[in-house]
Amino acid sequence: MLERFDPVTAEIAPVDRRAALAALIAAVAAPALIRGARADTPKGTIRFVVPFAPGGSVDVLGRAVAKAVGISLNQTTVVENVAGGSTNLGSERVARSAPDGLTVLVASDSLAINKSLFPRLGFDPVSSFEPVTLAITAPQLLLTHPGSGILRVEDYVAAARARPGAVKVGLPGHGVIGHLASEIVNRRLGGLSVNHIPYNGGAPASRDLLGGHLDALYITLPAVTSQVREGGLKGLAVSSARRSKALPDVPTLAETIAPGLDVVSWQGFLVPAGTPKPLVQGLHAAIASALRDPSVAAPLEALGFDILAEGPDHFAGLIRRDVRAFAEIVQQAGLVRS
Repeated sequence: MLERFDPVTAEIAPVDRRAALAALIAAVAAPALIRGARADTPKGTIRFVVPFAPGGSVDVLGRAVAKAVGISLNQTTVVENVAGGSTNLGSERVARSAPDGLTVLVASDSLAINKSLFPRLGFDPVSSFEPVTLAITAPQLLLTHPGSGILRVEDYVAAARARPGAVKVGLPGHGVIGHLASEIVNRRLGGLSVNHIPYNGGAPASRDLLGGHLDALYITLPAVTSQVREGGLKGLAVSSARRSKALPDVPTLAETIAPGLDVVSWQGFLVPAGTPKPLVQGLHAAIASALRDPSVAAPLEALGFDILAEGPDHFAGLIRRDVRAFAEIVQQAGLVRS
C-alpha cells in the first residue's frame, strides 16, 4: 500500500483505517514542526519502506514519522508497504536501493533475528545498511485470558510443568522476538516445555487467545494494551528489566521467575549502505525531532512504547549485538528456517 504526503497542501491520501492503532496515530500525527529543507538532507521524494502489512505498530510508526518529516523538511514523503518473506522482501528492496537517502527502511528487531533464522538472505543486517535512528522500544508481554485459571506468571510455570508440551502458547510468527523471549524463559527454568503455536501476525493470535483457543500468548505489549486495561486479557509479566509505565501493575519476568532477564523489541530507521554520512545525520535529526514532538510521542507512549530517538552509532551497536545474541538463541532452539 502506498501513501503520499504533500507538504504543500498538508494533505494525506486515504489509508486503510481498519486497525484502531493506525487510526489513533494518523489522527494526531501532525506536529507543528518548522518547515524548510536542510542542506544535509536528501532532496526529492523520500520513500519510507515498511516491510509489514498496513495497520501494525511498525506501519503506524512509519506513517507518523514520514508525515512529520515531510512537514519539517518541506518535502514529499511516501510510505510503501512491502510485506512478505518475514520482512525480508522489504528489507532487501531497501538494501538494493540507491544510497542517496531517499529510500528509508522502517525496521524492527526481525532485521537482526533473520540473519540467523534464514541462511540465504539477499542482504546482511549489518553491512547492507547505514543505521539512522533507533526510534522506539517495547517489552514483550506474556498474557492469558481471564478464563484460563492462570492468575500469575507462577501459575503459568506450574501449568507447563504439570503438563509438559500441552500448554498452548501463541506467537505472532515463527522466530519473532516473542518466540525468542519464550525460548529464553523456558531455558532459564530448566527446559520448560510448552506448545508454541505461530500465527501470521499478532491480531489473529490475540483473537484466538480472547476466544479461549490458547492458554497464553507472547506479544509486543502495545498491541494489546487496551485489551489488558479493559480486562479482556490478563497480563502476566513483561520481558523488560523494568515494569512498563503503560501497565504498571504487571510485574516483570525478572522480578518473578527469570532474574536478570531484559528482552525488548525495537523499531528504527535505516538507509542503504554507502549513503553519505551528512545525509544520514540530516535524516536522523529530522526523524529524532519528529519522535520528540508531543503529537507523535504521546500516543506511542500511551500504548507502551518508550521513545529513544538514538543516533546512528548507538543503533549500529545494538544491531551488531542483537545479531550475535539472537543467533545463539535461534541455534539452541532449532528455529532455523530451510
